Amino acid sequence: MSSRTEPEVTEQMDPWNDPNHRWNRVASEPEPPCGRCEWCQAAQSAFDNLLDIADGLWRRFQAPERNSFTVNGRNLHRTTCSYIRRQMPTDHARPEGEAYDLALQKWAHEHHDYYGQGGARRYSPHLLLEIMTPAETQEWITSRARPRGGPDYRLCKACRPELPTVS
Repeated sequence: MSSRTEPEVTEQMDPWNDPNHRWNRVASEPEPPCGRCEWCQAAQSAFDNLLDIADGLWRRFQAPERNSFTVNGRNLHRTTCSYIRRQMPTDHARPEGEAYDLALQKWAHEHHDYYGQGGARRYSPHLLLEIMTPAETQEWITSRARPRGGPDYRLCKACRPELPTVS
């Protein structure tokens, strides 16, 4: 049996309970330009693909009369739904020049999951949306049928979209 005991953490030693504890905070200064290091080069094609998807979603979002349905996970919404409008950015411009280099650097240096949904979500949550025409929505609905015939999706309770009918 050892006579040595570990010190017990008491309220006085716990920084979460000490209102006068000073946390070490590191100033978050922008990283200096890296000049397209190996991380940036490895991430560039995935980043460009992400920007292409963002451009396409923005174009579709701007034409809700043609692209009237939006899917977020398993939920079907109208593209004009307030929930979808909150997910979309208020404006969209593809970064170019120095802004592109800085965005690529931030993307490459902070995140190394370039191809998963998590990477898209970190760039912008709207990249997980699917904005569709009524015909595309009908195909999506058909592909979401459970083995016993029930739907494997939910309709938004806020906008209550009517299922599209394709003639």
